[in-house]
Amino acid sequence: MPRLRHRLSFRVVTLTIILAAMITIVGISGILSLKEFQEDYGKIKGNNFEMLLNMTKLKVQSNEVLTATTDMFLAENKSDLKDINLYIKDRMAWIDQLSEELANRVDNVQELFILKSRLYAQVQVISDEMLKKLALLDALMIEYKKVEEYKHAQIKAGNSNIALMVDNVMSLLNSLDQNSLLSQKKPNAEEVKRLINSMRFSTSEQQYNRLTALFLEKPSLTSAYQNYLSQIQALKILKSESIELSQAVTSVTGEVILTTQKNFLDNLNKIEEKITSRQSDLYLLMFVSFLITSLLVFLQIDFLRRVHLIRQVIEAGDAKSQFQIPIKGRDEISEMAKSVKKYIDEILEKEQQVSETNKKLEHLAMHDGLTNIYNRRYFDAKLEQEHLRYLRYKESYCLAMLDLDLFKNINDTYGHDIGDKVLVEFTTRVTKQLRETDLFARLGGEEFGLLMPQTCEHNAMKLMERIRSNVDSFPFLINDFSINFSVSIGLVEVQELDDMHDVLKQLSLADKALYEAKNTGRNRIEIYQGEPLIAHQRA
Repeated sequence: MPRLRHRLSFRVVTLTIILAAMITIVGISGILSLKEFQEDYGKIKGNNFEMLLNMTKLKVQSNEVLTATTDMFLAENKSDLKDINLYIKDRMAWIDQLSEELANRVDNVQELFILKSRLYAQVQVISDEMLKKLALLDALMIEYKKVEEYKHAQIKAGNSNIALMVDNVMSLLNSLDQNSLLSQKKPNAEEVKRLINSMRFSTSEQQYNRLTALFLEKPSLTSAYQNYLSQIQALKILKSESIELSQAVTSVTGEVILTTQKNFLDNLNKIEEKITSRQSDLYLLMFVSFLITSLLVFLQIDFLRRVHLIRQVIEAGDAKSQFQIPIKGRDEISEMAKSVKKYIDEILEKEQQVSETNKKLEHLAMHDGLTNIYNRRYFDAKLEQEHLRYLRYKESYCLAMLDLDLFKNINDTYGHDIGDKVLVEFTTRVTKQLRETDLFARLGGEEFGLLMPQTCEHNAMKLMERIRSNVDSFPFLINDFSINFSVSIGLVEVQELDDMHDVLKQLSLADKALYEAKNTGRNRIEIYQGEPLIAHQRA
C-alpha cells in the first residue's frame, strides 16, 4: 500500500507540473507577443506619428508665412508692413525649429531646406520692394500736393487759364487723387511738355519755369508718377513669382506628408502581419496544449478509479463487506463534484442577486426616484463631457433650464401627492417631444435641465416651443381634478466666456434666461445672448 501511494503521488505531482508548464508557456508567449507589439507600436509612434505631426505643423506654418507675404502687398503704410514682418519672423522661428527636428528623418529634406531659403529670401525682397513703393508713394504725394497748391494759388490770383492748363496736364496723369493712384497708364511726357509749351507765350517766364519745374524736371510730378507706376509693375511681377513659390512649397510639403503617411501605414501593416503570425503560433500552441492535456486526463482515469476503490474499501471496514461493495456507485470524486456544484450554484445565485442589486443601485445613482428620468449628478457629468467636446472640436450645443410655473400653488391646492403626479406627467409630455440625442434630467424640485448636443440655437428654439406648447395644450386629469400647468424655459447656446473650462457658467446663463422668462410673464421661452435677453412670445 505505501508503494501504491508513492506511485499515485508521483503521478499527481507530474501531472500538476506538466499542466503548470503548459499554462506558463502559453502565458509567457502571450505576454511576449503583447510586449513586442507595444515596442513596435512605440517605435512607429516615435518615428512616424511624431514626424507626421511635425510635417503637418511645418505645412501650417509655411502656409501662414505665404499668406502673410500676400498681405504684404496690401500694406498701406510702414507700420502695417512692420507688423507683418514681425508676424512672419515669429512663424519663421517655428519653421526653423520644425526643420531641425525633421532634418535627419525626411528623405527629401534638402528640397525643403531649399524652398525654405527661397521663401525667406522672397519675404525679404517683398518687404524691401514694398518699402520702396511706400517711399515712392510718399514722394508722389509730395509732388502732387505741390501741384495742387500751385493750382489753388493761380485760381486765387485769377489766372484761370493756368489753372485750366494744370487740370489738362493732370488729366494726362489719370486723375491724380489719393483714391486712384493705382492706374496702370503711364503719363506721356511729350504730351505734358506740349501742353506746357503752349503756355509759353501766354504767361510770364516765371510761371512757365514754375510749370516746367512742377511737371518736367526731376523731381517732378511726372517723374514721380512714372517711378511709382514702374514700382507697381515690379510688384506685380514679384507677386506672380510669390504665387509660383507658394505652389512649389505647397506641392513639396504635401508630397512629404503623403510619403510620411505611406511609411506610417506600411509600418502598421508590418505590425499587423507580426500580430497575425504570432496569433497563429499561439493558436497552434494552445491546440498542442489541449492535445497533451487530453492525453494526461486519459492517463489519469486509472488514478481516479483507484481513488474510488480505496474509498470504498475504507468505508466497507472488513474484507467481507468489501466484496459487497458495488462496482458502480457514487464515488468520492462524484460526491466532491456534487458538493462543489452545490457550492458554485449558491455562489452564482448570490452573484446574481448582487448583480441585480448593483443594476438597481446604478439606475438609482443616475435617475430621479420620482420621475425616472436622469438626475442632477448624471446631467452634470454628461454636460461636462459635452463641454469638453465643444472645447476640442467647437461643436456647438444648447442648454435649457425648464421650471414648472406656480408649482407651489399646485402643491398647496391639491397636495404633494398630486404635485408629484403632475411632475411625472410633465416629464412624460416632455420626453415624447425629445430626440434620441437629447438628455433630460431633473435638477431639483420642479426644475429640470435639457442638454441638446450638436444643436444650434434655431433648432433648439423649435424644440423648446414644441415642448412649451405640448405642456400647455391640455389639462392633466386625475382624481376628478382638471389641472392646468405650464412651463417657463431658459435657453442658451454655448457661449465664449473668460473661463471656458467652468461648465457651470454655461448652466448659470440658462438659469438667467429662465429667471427672465419667469419675471416677464411665465409660460414663455427666453434665449440668452448676452445683455439684454431676447424674448420670444408664444406662437
